[in-house]
Amino acid sequence: MPLFRRFFLCFSLRSGALTIAYSGLVIIIIDSICTIYNTKFCGEIKIMRIISTIWNVLSEIVLLTAVYRENPNLLPVHLVTCLCGLILEMSSHMIIAGIGLSDSFLIGYAFFAIGYVSADLMIVLSYYHSEV
Repeated sequence: MPLFRRFFLCFSLRSGALTIAYSGLVIIIIDSICTIYNTKFCGEIKIMRIISTIWNVLSEIVLLTAVYRENPNLLPVHLVTCLCGLILEMSSHMIIAGIGLSDSFLIGYAFFAIGYVSADLMIVLSYYHSEV
């Protein structure tokens, strides 16, 4: 049984999954630009953030493929890759906090990322249950 029957009470879950996918790509692009132009990070942190970014792009591509090709069997792959991307991203945040470079923007972004992935998982899982 799906957690949600509608996205924002009036849109279909398919539209919600597409919205999540495209907004995720926009967030990834903004995060990449901020990572590249941040001069406080050393090379190892930037490499870890870039790996996390590439992983999240693959996750969003899997979601777009599953929705546009109407193949709900790919949705669990997106769920797993999305959670792995969050783990990679939070690992880089822990390293940044461990060396003392954290500021309020990075802390806020970490909480935003956790909330966004939670919403992503709930909407995609509801879409998966409604399709299967």
